[in-house]
Amino acid sequence: MLYSDSIEDSRLYFRLALEEIGKFGLPIDPLNYCIWYEYFSERNSALKKSIDDHLKRDGTFTSDVSRQHFNQFILNGNESLNELVQSELKKVFSNLFHSIETTHQTFAESGNNLDAMSQALDASITEPKINAIVEQIKKEIKKLESSSGNFQEDMQHANREIESLKEKVARYKNEATKDPLTKLDNRRSFDEKLRTALEEANNEKNPLCLIIADVDHFKKVNDTHGHLVGDNVLRVVAATMRESIKGKDMLARIGGEEFAVLLPDTPYEGAMKLAEDIRVSFEKLDLKKKSTGESLGRITMSLGVTTYRPSEDAESFIHRADQALYQSKESGRNRVTGG
Repeated sequence: MLYSDSIEDSRLYFRLALEEIGKFGLPIDPLNYCIWYEYFSERNSALKKSIDDHLKRDGTFTSDVSRQHFNQFILNGNESLNELVQSELKKVFSNLFHSIETTHQTFAESGNNLDAMSQALDASITEPKINAIVEQIKKEIKKLESSSGNFQEDMQHANREIESLKEKVARYKNEATKDPLTKLDNRRSFDEKLRTALEEANNEKNPLCLIIADVDHFKKVNDTHGHLVGDNVLRVVAATMRESIKGKDMLARIGGEEFAVLLPDTPYEGAMKLAEDIRVSFEKLDLKKKSTGESLGRITMSLGVTTYRPSEDAESFIHRADQALYQSKESGRNRVTGG
């Protein structure tokens, strides 16, 4: 949402946006202005295509549809950001609307003045009057230059404000989708990316696998050494698993000591090998308490692996991986089971 357009383009997009808002009887607020400004500036191709498809299909554009597009294509579906964005945008666009209105008024007044001067010109006009008109024209030009300069400054200020808002939104989204302890994707982010991966697997017929891993006897680690040590163990698990994945692979912490690895374009055999590599890597670690150097003893991981079956839902996919993990636990832990 960084608006760095020229004054001429900004005026054009502003006018077109207001025309569409009026055409569909929508409120003139930052939400609707933002949608239509981005639509006409063609900076958001996904938004433009969705609006075009909707208008071709329904021919109308209601406030509910407007909000849906705002959430999906500007907030990326994160409803909880709406209050923050609305509040910040209201301040920015309130100032911007005032600037555009003032600039428009100045240009209109100067236009009228210049027109009046033009009407005063005739064949019999005297030299002193010509000089007076020239001086008036110079004043009008200075007024227009000043107005344009002020508008440009206001636009730049609005750009800075919106850029600051983008940074706030990015931080907010990052906090909402990241696990604060391990810095991995959290369960919410995992679920969103899983939905996307399932759609791609169904559409492109590519393989998709899932690994679910769990630290063995983690409660004992916490009870024996304390939660701070337990937290450090989880950080080590996250770092070890992160080193094992690459490309489009996605790693998340989905529960207390439970982790998931989503593997697009990966065959079952490849997923099984990766799970075994993760298990061995963690098994080889010699974990010690930082404060005393005391060994934490043998800490291992159990893992379950499954491959996606065409057209099945996410719940069934995850359930099979969970069942495979359960079999690893029941079979003695520190092992990989496929399901």
